Amino acid sequence: MRTLAGILACIATMASLATAQDTASRSGVVDPVVAAEKSPSATLEGSRAGEERVFEIAPGVKMLFCWCPPGEFLMGSPPSEKGRDNREDQAKVTLSKGFWISQTEVTQSQWAAVMGSNPLDGIGPYGKPHPEKNRGPNLPVVGVSWEDAQVFMDKVNAALGNEDGGKMSLPTEAQYEYAARAGETGMYPGGSLDEVAWHDGNSGGYPKPVGTKTANAWGLHDMNGSAWEWVQDCYSQELPGGTDPIAKEGGLDRVIRGGCWFKEATRCRLATRSYRWQGARECFSIGVRIVRNSWPVEVSKPAIDPAINGGNVSKITYQGSSSEQSIEQTGPRLWTSEELVYNEVKRNEWNVHLQRATEEDERVQIDLSQLTIHRRGQGPKEVLPILSATSQLSAAAEAAIEQARLSSAESSDDQADQQMTNSLGMKLVPIAKGKLQMGSLFREEGYRLAEQRHEVTLTRDYYLGAFEVTQAQFLKLMGTNPSQFQGDQIDNADSSNHPVDRVSWEDAVEFCNRLSALPEEKAAGRVYRLPTEAEWEHACRAGSHAPFSFGGLELSDDHAWFASNGQGKSHPVGKKDPNAWGLHDMHGNVMEWCSDWAGDYPEGAVSDPTGPKEGSSRMIRGGAWLTPAMLGRSGDRAFHFPPETRSDYVGFRVALSFPEIP
Repeated sequence: MRTLAGILACIATMASLATAQDTASRSGVVDPVVAAEKSPSATLEGSRAGEERVFEIAPGVKMLFCWCPPGEFLMGSPPSEKGRDNREDQAKVTLSKGFWISQTEVTQSQWAAVMGSNPLDGIGPYGKPHPEKNRGPNLPVVGVSWEDAQVFMDKVNAALGNEDGGKMSLPTEAQYEYAARAGETGMYPGGSLDEVAWHDGNSGGYPKPVGTKTANAWGLHDMNGSAWEWVQDCYSQELPGGTDPIAKEGGLDRVIRGGCWFKEATRCRLATRSYRWQGARECFSIGVRIVRNSWPVEVSKPAIDPAINGGNVSKITYQGSSSEQSIEQTGPRLWTSEELVYNEVKRNEWNVHLQRATEEDERVQIDLSQLTIHRRGQGPKEVLPILSATSQLSAAAEAAIEQARLSSAESSDDQADQQMTNSLGMKLVPIAKGKLQMGSLFREEGYRLAEQRHEVTLTRDYYLGAFEVTQAQFLKLMGTNPSQFQGDQIDNADSSNHPVDRVSWEDAVEFCNRLSALPEEKAAGRVYRLPTEAEWEHACRAGSHAPFSFGGLELSDDHAWFASNGQGKSHPVGKKDPNAWGLHDMHGNVMEWCSDWAGDYPEGAVSDPTGPKEGSSRMIRGGAWLTPAMLGRSGDRAFHFPPETRSDYVGFRVALSFPEIP
């Protein structure tokens, strides 16, 4: 018979074991006895929101993950939310299973450990090394495509094994927003963005190490701002709702979430969503975050197939009578007005010169009526940007491509030779007449109805100032410098080469009149003026159909002063790289007055447009030191002011009609 002391000792031992097991469960440490009684997938289940657990993604490389329990939430944003767009209509979502999600974005060192290299160690999209400030072991990896992320996950899963039944993957869009919200129903975690996110108002224009901002309620860092993040879903205008939703159909565009370090605050909201083509590597603001699920994840990798219906071109084929005549183009591209218009010119010379080559060699002529268009499942007809194309080109065609490239280079040199400097020391660049697609594609981020794309023909050559008019030039001619950014506003630095600001449209016109009246200018027959809006955009685009003149989808720090790097002030002109036609600061520094009254674009194709005959405000084009990147797009028309308005972010540059120069 057992003694009372023995019974009490047994009870104490059992209680101690239960307490230890409970403590282990709550701390994320799995008791081996308990684990043996569970199914493999059950060992992956956490016990509370925000519980932490470490997983190894490569030999010796560990990542910290946080547990997100099953639950329901309202995905998207209400109509009253500031900065929302129409692809955020709310949908009720139920996540029936919990999941682990990495506490931070994958870093450059972690990516290199798995993949063998860091994409930021190579040459950037503009033929230059990536800035040192963009590279670092603890900075988020960017410049990786959705497809690259799938390869990354395959490598991680191969090293991980499947003893516990779990697999690493990208989060679904629903998982991402659920984890980002962590129970929050407002715009930002805890109602404040600066504490949790790097964005254009606090990043200084460069990425920052992961995990340096406050975590959300579930312990996750950088779910807002820092870098955009790929998710698993195909893009759809409508948010996926229901139980464990994932958009697996829809083509080759994939959703990105979270915003990034050079986006304005309203583009880093919890409901913010955008998309890119799944093969896009050239977006050096998109990274990845890992989810570990306790169930297999079906990854959608849609093939390019003739049976796909919809509006977006993803493959173009032309079957000629011989292999040399046959053309195959794979990947999204711009498709407008029944003709191929190529984008991202610096990244794919084959695309740039294909049409010229076909004019030289009949064996590679493209008969548009014989093209087979393989369309993607949804979305509008215009698509940005490109994947490299393949073709069986003859030697003659290859020679024609090279000749076209050389001719283009010679043309740029000729243009440089024709530049002129006037008696005030202002450098002007010749702009050749021609056609342009003025306005924006409605898939462009920041597109406005006032930017409807239409064909414009400019029938006369003209000159345009290589730089914005400087404070020194304005002072010399006008006898005054009205600019905000001088003296103690710029720490008493020399402001003479800063663009003049706080000038009205009327001031700018008077400057042009006085410049034209200078003896040397008058003797030469030079009559200066403000550019028309069409002339301004033609010169800004410099032949590009992309949102920015250098062929990119996002504004680079190399090309403009804008909110992310402007430091709250203007900067000396010409410090950023020029566009292809030699013009500086077209996308930023200060906005620029144009001659046109503000108004809607005309319907259809037009020649030499000058805007409405009357109005109450004048057009202003280009970005500025305080505006977000998307307001610096070539086609952006966000601003027009009454002609008497003076602002510290508005200046101008001068134009000169070509025929008036002897």
